[in-house]
Amino acid sequence: MSDITRRRGDTYADPVQVTSQATKSPVNVTGYTFVLTVDLKQSPTTSANNLFVLTGVITDAANGIVEFAPTAAQTDRIGKFYYDIQMTDSAGRLRTIDSGKYTFQQDISK
Repeated sequence: MSDITRRRGDTYADPVQVTSQATKSPVNVTGYTFVLTVDLKQSPTTSANNLFVLTGVITDAANGIVEFAPTAAQTDRIGKFYYDIQMTDSAGRLRTIDSGKYTFQQDISK
């Protein structure tokens, strides 16, 4: 589990590297898709409380690098929430590759 902390309103991308669970080496993610979902609850039973869902952008497939960039509207909040990242490989198999707390902190600039 990895926690993500951002400042309210920031829209920079959060990079994630996909690694093999067995070897810990980067996974070539060519042809894969990714979604990052942020929710009010750590273990929701439905998607009713999802705050937002981000589609990952692969920036370096050979080294397993994917980025998630929220919009200003999605980051216009303060508080602690929860997220997970789901990967779908080229064969259509799903894997949750990370999860944790997703925190938005207050900042000075608006």
